[in-house]
Amino acid sequence: MKRTIKTKPYVIALVLIALVFSALNYFLVGYIRTLLLRRLEEESRSYASVFSHSLMKSREAYRAINNLLEARLLAATSTAALFSNEMTDEALQALAESMSVDEIYIYNPEGIIEVSTRPEYLGWEALPGHPVYDFMISGAESLVEDIRKDSESDRYFKYAYVRLDDGRFVQLGISADSVRSFLSAFELEKALGEIAGFQLVDHACFVGPDFTVIASAHDHVGLLVDDPAMRETVLSGEVYSMVRQTNGDEMYDIFVPVHLDGELVGVLVVGKSASSTLAALRTTTLLVFGVTSFVCFILVYVMYSNLRHNQELVTLAYHDTLTGLPNKVLLEEVLADLVERKDRSGSAVLLVHFRNLNDINSIYGFDAGDRLMHQVGEKLAALAENGRRLFRFSGNRFVFLVQGYQSRDELVELAEKIRGQAEEGLEPIGHHLEVGTGIVELASVHGDPAEVITQAAVAVQHLENRKTGPSYAFFDVEMAAKLRREEIIAQELRRFVGNPDLGTVYLHYQPKVEIATGKVVGFEALARMNSPSLGLVSPVEFIAIAERQGLITPLGYFVLERACRFIQRLKQNGHSDQHVAVNISVLQLVQEDFPKRVAEILAETGTAPEQIQLEITESVIIEDFAGADARLQPLRALGVSIALDDFGTGYSALSRLEELPIDCIKIDKRFIDNIMEKDRNRLFIKDLISMCHKMGLEVVAEGVEHERQLRYLAESDCDIMQGYYHSRPMVEEDALAQLAS
Repeated sequence: MKRTIKTKPYVIALVLIALVFSALNYFLVGYIRTLLLRRLEEESRSYASVFSHSLMKSREAYRAINNLLEARLLAATSTAALFSNEMTDEALQALAESMSVDEIYIYNPEGIIEVSTRPEYLGWEALPGHPVYDFMISGAESLVEDIRKDSESDRYFKYAYVRLDDGRFVQLGISADSVRSFLSAFELEKALGEIAGFQLVDHACFVGPDFTVIASAHDHVGLLVDDPAMRETVLSGEVYSMVRQTNGDEMYDIFVPVHLDGELVGVLVVGKSASSTLAALRTTTLLVFGVTSFVCFILVYVMYSNLRHNQELVTLAYHDTLTGLPNKVLLEEVLADLVERKDRSGSAVLLVHFRNLNDINSIYGFDAGDRLMHQVGEKLAALAENGRRLFRFSGNRFVFLVQGYQSRDELVELAEKIRGQAEEGLEPIGHHLEVGTGIVELASVHGDPAEVITQAAVAVQHLENRKTGPSYAFFDVEMAAKLRREEIIAQELRRFVGNPDLGTVYLHYQPKVEIATGKVVGFEALARMNSPSLGLVSPVEFIAIAERQGLITPLGYFVLERACRFIQRLKQNGHSDQHVAVNISVLQLVQEDFPKRVAEILAETGTAPEQIQLEITESVIIEDFAGADARLQPLRALGVSIALDDFGTGYSALSRLEELPIDCIKIDKRFIDNIMEKDRNRLFIKDLISMCHKMGLEVVAEGVEHERQLRYLAESDCDIMQGYYHSRPMVEEDALAQLAS
């Protein structure tokens, strides 16, 4: 899993989605627009086909009617010419009405109107460029024009001319409306009206080969359609479409060429206002935009939810939920990157271990412990600066990753600051934490991140074993070897506790000799270990390991049980007056059921309580005098004797000894060694023995190795001695043999 979620892919995806949907909107709207135009064009083609069919049927009729109309115009013009000499304006008006024409003008040879049905035009003169002037100078006897706009009235007329013998000429005109009435039998206008009534058509007209409107569903007859691109397209036989603006409205026009017998007879023009189309497009656009926006929103929401979910997963995967600090997983990945570098100088890992967190959890509860760790995390985070990163490694461990330090002094300073933070009063318990910091400098590391953490843990374990000194330790190879040795010993002790028949741990017995008589009065049971892997292991080493590993209690019961069985052998060999002393660990003593378990072992082995002496160290008394008294009283009640071992090392007050339920004082070997080194006058052992006797306590001297020591002890009235001077610890058989001799 990645340490962080990169937002760039999501941003790119969102931009792409926006672009895609924008493009879809654009192309979809364009497609709809094109579809409407295409439909209009296809419909126009269909209309043109129907229209051309109608034209085919009525073409001849149109020509015949047009010829008749022209003949009628010429006849009417000739009739008017016959009466031109006697004509007045009123007579000419009457003649026009009788012949069903709209206008009659009689021009003099100079092209000036002399007689007219329209009095306002009397005296009007035809000027060069005008159609009347063109006929006047043409020399033609007669002429019928196509429909055109009158230059004065702007109305459309169809005119005919006849020249008189005296140079005058007559002009007769029928208005375009009149022409349409003449051609009412022709179906062109009717067909256009039907086309204009279709849903997709707003207007329709027919343009002649000269691109003048000759028929229209609206009043467009006579208009000239002057668009070069259109003319070029339709003359090539192709359909042409265009968009034009009319009175603020957008109009689509489709020009479809109409051919009859291979000849272009005109162009069908079909138009559609864009207002409804644009409204439909706007509605469609809004609908498409709404749908695509909704879909886009859903996609964005899904992507955002996925991003948030992935970010939460990353947070859960790489951060501690209690403190919010980076966790073990992230630490391992960061270390993996770091240890792969060739240059790792100036980088180090500090594993911060809080020894007494489990005790705090047991006393105050796990909620209090969690709040405490949260508070500790905040305090330590304040130290995470200048190239330092803080990680929550486990329940009671944090890790500092330091980069860019110059010397070990900086690491030591950081370790001391960590200790200072831990020793401050912390809520909710107002109690300081016991902290140890294991330091590993990465410049010397050759391995994976797990090895770095293991080495830091080794340094922490070294602090656990050391108990005194600084609160930090730098890892070295000797630590690792020592820890590996401890692991082997712990494993073998654990196997032995599960199966005592392995014989890994066994007992030796050192005689206790009455100084006054030289008689052996008892033994001290001493545990020994013969490791299958390491050979003989010092009691100091394996007993300390057993205490740290929580194995001392079952191991202590094993020693007590074997000592009791040795007492039974002593009885069987006629030495029922002997007793055996057994060392008791403080961890055994604090067990609630310890007195009960001792009583059970005594009962199981048939051992008299007075033949067992339990030895406790002086440090137990010093640390908790009242607690020690409370725990010793039930043992004393069983009838066993209690000895205070290593007396003098803890500087306990003699005045308080008589308050304790003890029977014997064992003077520590270090005081006995002083007999060989100091002036007799400076020794206080004699006074110590005397005070103990006054309190009714028996005195045993440990570690007696020289005759001089023995003489001094004898002179000081010491009761019992044990040590190499008399005998080393021995196996059961040798102890029995010594008693027998």
